[in-house]
Amino acid sequence: MRFVRSDVLADKKGVHIKLDKHVHYELRALAFKMNLSMQELFQEFATQLVNEEKHAVYLVDNLVMNKIKRSIENLGMKPKREEKSINELDHDSLYGLIEDSRREKTQDEDL
Repeated sequence: MRFVRSDVLADKKGVHIKLDKHVHYELRALAFKMNLSMQELFQEFATQLVNEEKHAVYLVDNLVMNKIKRSIENLGMKPKREEKSINELDHDSLYGLIEDSRREKTQDEDL
């Protein structure tokens, strides 16, 4: 007899994340004040990101840039002073790197 996992048949997938306590409390309070659930907040943001809404993509791009900067700093290197903002970087190269990274993650998840 073969069993089928029930989570495969569900319309939704569970996502488990860890947030700093203070962020969790503040987010929960914010959602409560707006009469929203945390589920609704995350669902909306994820949907906008998947649909490549500019403001959602902008937030993630900033997160990626900050992560790259931290990685460079952790290697003991310092970003060049001439490069004061993302606008001064070669956008095509930057977005190419981000897109390549996303494709690699998607391919790894598909395996």
